[in-house]
Amino acid sequence: MTVHTYGTIDFNQPNTGSPFPTLNGDLAVLARLAAAFAPHETAPPSMAVTLDAGALHVAGALVEVARQTSPAIAPPSASPRIDRVTISPNTGLLTVTVGTEAANPVAPAIPAGQLPVAQLRLDVGVTAITNARIRDERVAPAGMSGGGSGTAGGLIGIQTFTSSGTYTPSTGTASVVVELIGGGGAGGGSAATSGSQGAAAGGGSAGAYARARFTTGFAGAAVTVGAGGAATSAASPRGNAGSASSFGSLVTAPGGLGGYVGFAASPGTVIGGSEPGPVATGGNLFNTTGNGGDPAFVIGTGAVVGGNGGNSAFGGGGIAGGNGPGGSGGAPGAGGGGASAIFNTAGRNGGAGANGLVIVYEYSA
Repeated sequence: MTVHTYGTIDFNQPNTGSPFPTLNGDLAVLARLAAAFAPHETAPPSMAVTLDAGALHVAGALVEVARQTSPAIAPPSASPRIDRVTISPNTGLLTVTVGTEAANPVAPAIPAGQLPVAQLRLDVGVTAITNARIRDERVAPAGMSGGGSGTAGGLIGIQTFTSSGTYTPSTGTASVVVELIGGGGAGGGSAATSGSQGAAAGGGSAGAYARARFTTGFAGAAVTVGAGGAATSAASPRGNAGSASSFGSLVTAPGGLGGYVGFAASPGTVIGGSEPGPVATGGNLFNTTGNGGDPAFVIGTGAVVGGNGGNSAFGGGGIAGGNGPGGSGGAPGAGGGGASAIFNTAGRNGGAGANGLVIVYEYSA
């Protein structure tokens, strides 16, 4: 591209020579940065995605990567799915990681050693991946920094763990920021009721949350993602607790506690929500407990309300409506909702707590 001294864009400059020559030059400079590895639909749109050309700095050398298009991506068969597009920081070649089909799908983890470029939202029956289905998630201007080079101290990668594993740093990682949340506690179950009773159970509490930065000792850390408490029957005295998430021995976020059972009771009874669980440890930036679950109410034999699960740092807890089983935690680490039942109703299960989450943000020197 032609060299140009970038200045403040002025839409009121005189129109001499080619139309708006200075403005055109300024936009050309910005385009070099903004277009690097930019994801977009193919022309015409198809079941593939195109990345514009970009440049990488690898082992002291500049590597120019041409525009590239992914192989055809199969649409989901039964439920929506989110796929992820990444590139290698050494070659710039793209990879598509296929997600898991679900009613509320989540993006798959960024593969170790890859840099994020885009997420693709695919619905059943989709025949083309248009721009409306593409979410740009590039993390650095000029199309990333290969081999860990680039802006000093800049973000070079993100690894998200939704299941336990081992953390392997991407090339060039000098420090990491880790955030994690324990599994949410389950809501309490409701007991069987007679004609003069109702039952309502408290919500489970969210898992504890921690955030920490490490400059040493993080490579090869064992990552544990805490499980949410399993759905709880009315026979249990309270909901099942969630388990802890951890990053090696450096930081731990305990799970949330279960909600109290909804015993058969006369109208005018209140059942307490679960209290917050233990506080996180090792978070040198932030340690906290999870939010407690909401209380439940037996207002009348035909009017009952379970307790909602505690909200987590990532989103809402399970919903507990009137006269029904508890809803599952809706976001990582959130508590499950408590069950409830009107008169002459069988016992019901409390909602499961949501599994925890561990995210590692990688920074260059």
